[in-house]
Amino acid sequence: MLRLFVPHAGAEGPRLRLTGADLRHLRAYRMGPGERFLVFDATGAEHEARLERLGGRLAEATILATHRPARESPLDLVLAPALLKGAKMDLVIEKATELGVRRVAPVVSRYAIGLGVRVERWRRIAVAAAQQCGRTSVPAIDAPFPLPELVRAPWPGLRLIAWEGERDVALTALPPSAEAVVILVGPEGGFAADEVAAARAHGFQSVRLAPRVLRAETAAIAAAALCQHRWGDLSTAAAVR
Repeated sequence: MLRLFVPHAGAEGPRLRLTGADLRHLRAYRMGPGERFLVFDATGAEHEARLERLGGRLAEATILATHRPARESPLDLVLAPALLKGAKMDLVIEKATELGVRRVAPVVSRYAIGLGVRVERWRRIAVAAAQQCGRTSVPAIDAPFPLPELVRAPWPGLRLIAWEGERDVALTALPPSAEAVVILVGPEGGFAADEVAAARAHGFQSVRLAPRVLRAETAAIAAAALCQHRWGDLSTAAAVR
C-alpha cells in the first residue's frame, strides 16, 4: 500500500490536502477516489486515509483511522559518515534510514573526497526510504560538520569511531546496553592518525567492524547495522524484502 510522509497530518482534523510530490505519488500509483493509502506524520502516528478527489494541482483525502505502530528502534543512533562521492552518499543515507538510524551527521575529514554537498537531496532520499520501509519517523539529516566540531559536541551515551589500531575493540567488548550511540566512520582514505587521536581525547572509543577491509559506504552501513544489532532492535527476525 502506498505510504506518504505528511508531517502535519491529522493536526487540523480528518481532512488532508496533498500537493507537490505527494500528488505525484498518487498519480504514479494511478489512484482514484475511494482508494486507500497510508500517511505517517511527524509525531510518529500512522493514518489510514481514503482519497476523495484527485485534481490537477490538489488531492483531497479523509483520515479514517489512526495508529501508533512500534516500528522505531529504542536506540538513539547517530551515524556520522565522512563525505562520500555522489551515489555512495545517497546509498548510505537510504540504508541508514532503513536500519533505523535517528540522525545522520555527515563529516568533513581530511581525506574525504565528497565534493557535492546535497543536503536537500539527502533529506528527500531519507523521506522516500522511510515511506518504503514502514518507519514512522524520518531521520534528521544534518549539513556536514567539520570533524573537530563534531568530536567536541556533547554527545550522550557511547561515542565510537571505526578505526583499526592498537587500541581498537570489537563492539561485543563494549557495555551490553546503551540508550544512545554516535559512531564515526571514515572516508575511502580513512581517518588521519591525529584525527583519531582528537576523537579519543574527546571520549571516542575506537572499534573494529570486520576482519576485512570494507569500502567506505559498506563500512557506514555495517556500522549502523552492528549498532542496531548490539543495542537496538535489529535481529535475525528482521523482515526482508
